[in-house]
Amino acid sequence: MSTELTLDVYTSPLVKLPEAVGGWFSPTTSTLLTGPTEAVLVDAQYLADDVAEVARRIQASGRTLTHIFITHAHADHYFGLERLLELFPQAKAVALPSVVAEIKATNEAQRTMWRDWFEGKALDNTAIPEPLDGDTILLDGEELKVIEVGQADVAPATIVWVPSIRAVIAGDAIYNGVNPFLAASGPAEWPQWIESVDKIAALEPRIVVGGHKNPEAPDDDLAATVDFTRGYIQAFIDELEASSDSRDLVARMRGHYPHNLNPSALVISAVTAWKRKKAGHA
Repeated sequence: MSTELTLDVYTSPLVKLPEAVGGWFSPTTSTLLTGPTEAVLVDAQYLADDVAEVARRIQASGRTLTHIFITHAHADHYFGLERLLELFPQAKAVALPSVVAEIKATNEAQRTMWRDWFEGKALDNTAIPEPLDGDTILLDGEELKVIEVGQADVAPATIVWVPSIRAVIAGDAIYNGVNPFLAASGPAEWPQWIESVDKIAALEPRIVVGGHKNPEAPDDDLAATVDFTRGYIQAFIDELEASSDSRDLVARMRGHYPHNLNPSALVISAVTAWKRKKAGHA
């Protein structure tokens, strides 16, 4: 007999970056899945205050944290690992092998960058998740299925599918009310990202938790998650072709999506895309 699992989504606030860096950093999610006696955390935050809040929620749940699953190799999703493993030593940090390999390859560079970007507010991290054996994590006997979707704002990217409650913890394959970050990929990857969104839609979920979202946005509005992310990427592709320069591209995208959080992500994406286009790579 199945037991219904529950979701507790924590979203960090929009973060202003130091003047030397400029701009803002998008709100980032961590999702605590709980059953009667156990809990699994998906993604681990990166700023000390946010990791402390995630830890408080784990403790307040009264459940035993068994796993911390990392969806992809961006530091904002896993730099809280070392602190959380200190607080919850019984938990095992895991990711799919492709993500583990990417974290191993990039962690040192991200440690340096995060120190510069967040002026000591970001945690340092030397913890690397272990490769998950197979594609399933059990939570009080319920299966959490891990799926490698391929491309999101970076690759490799994975999601967690929770069949019993028809929920997807989507990592950065899905955004919700926040400008998606398209600067870490290019024209060849953007259609692949749309394919990843379509894979999520094919699961027919009721809940989709984006890796970056407006903290006030609900997770059960598929128009604001699946449809929004798909539509935004396609609009960016189309408007890049139609625009005259990066400023024009930003203006066109703001016309489509005037209420998205974090304009910095759009500006960086537009500038990067136009640099590629002028270099003949678009």
